[in-house]
Amino acid sequence: MKLKSLGIWSALALLVATTTACQKASPTRPSDDGASGTSSSVTDAVTGVTLTSPTLVTPTVNQQFKFVEQPVTLTVKNAVSTGTVALTYLFEVSTDAGFATKVYTKDGVAEGAGGQTSLKIDALPGPLAKTYFWRARVTSGTLAGPYASGRAFGIGAQVILGTPSLASPASGSTVGGQPTLSVNNVTKTGPAGQVIYRFEVSTSSSFASLTSVATVAEQGGSTTSTTLTTSLGNGAYFWRVQASDPSNAITTGFSSAGSFTVQLFDITKANIWNNPPDFKNWAQTATITDVVFLDNAFVVDFDRREGPGRWPDVGFGTGSLEYTLGMCVNIRGAWNCSATIQFWYGRDLEASGRPDEIGINWWYDPRWGDLLGYQPAYGETVGIYVAAGNLRDSGNVIAKERSNVVLMPFGGVYSSSRGITAASSGRTSGKR
Repeated sequence: MKLKSLGIWSALALLVATTTACQKASPTRPSDDGASGTSSSVTDAVTGVTLTSPTLVTPTVNQQFKFVEQPVTLTVKNAVSTGTVALTYLFEVSTDAGFATKVYTKDGVAEGAGGQTSLKIDALPGPLAKTYFWRARVTSGTLAGPYASGRAFGIGAQVILGTPSLASPASGSTVGGQPTLSVNNVTKTGPAGQVIYRFEVSTSSSFASLTSVATVAEQGGSTTSTTLTTSLGNGAYFWRVQASDPSNAITTGFSSAGSFTVQLFDITKANIWNNPPDFKNWAQTATITDVVFLDNAFVVDFDRREGPGRWPDVGFGTGSLEYTLGMCVNIRGAWNCSATIQFWYGRDLEASGRPDEIGINWWYDPRWGDLLGYQPAYGETVGIYVAAGNLRDSGNVIAKERSNVVLMPFGGVYSSSRGITAASSGRTSGKR
């Protein structure tokens, strides 16, 4: 035999060398942790160096993050080594628990101080909510330690806000000194929080300086509105709107800019048609409480219509009238007003007529001068008021009293307690 010819000591030496070579080819001997089925330590058969697996710290088991809370930081409690070689860490993130589809891998991360090592990973893609799995292991030279058991965490759906679009007033409109501005509520993708709208008004199309700024939480329905508290002077203005979701740290770009012209309303400077010539000087003793535009009428109520303090009736034919409903419109830069629709006490408030037939049913002949045939456009600023008695054709009047004039979008909704809401899409569409 060959072993016999080599001698007993030579044979033993050959066996030791062969065993050592086999150990170098497979240098680790794992120790099972007995709980998860994952090795908690590994020992190099040659050097005797033992490495444990790191302990996952954060994210905690099934911890959920908003999409905006990325990038996520992975943190482990440092592994233990019996050797002296500096340790580095491998972090892995996968879409499956078996780590067959890895979406993020980072090796060679230097061990951190204080007993923990952390890594801020790249933001994971949206837009849908998704569950991810992460794990880590340590390396000492060429010796790789065992993986820590994988752990799941969740990233919420990405929140996306559309860019705002202006609703009213229409670009180029004429408005009063404290106009109501409305924006279409933005589209939303994902679990959006409270959306806030920033309205900016400037005398410059570049918005280099701002005349007025208003911040408003999104309102119900399809639009959000604000009535400016700053009194604007006569002239041209530009406005735009930006939306944000502070809880998700999202801010959109600005809407396209709109424009409007302020024409301050002063009834003493308005043209009054087919009404008493001294109407401009009548006392304002009543307040409009509500204006609601419907498809077939617009309903106007005020505080002197009913009750012990209501306006007195005046004779009208064989009956009587209590008040007359009027409207002011701006034509070529000048305000023109006329109280036209007569109401007796108890008459249905919807007797105002169809909003889309103002031009043919209110101002239908030359008695109304410049108002003849004028049909306010949807969203156009108009003034709504009432006055005591019969004002048509300088008719019968006892109390020379009137209400305030409410400037509002034609087709909109007004409440003295809640302010003005711009006209809703699909409601009365006036034409000139």
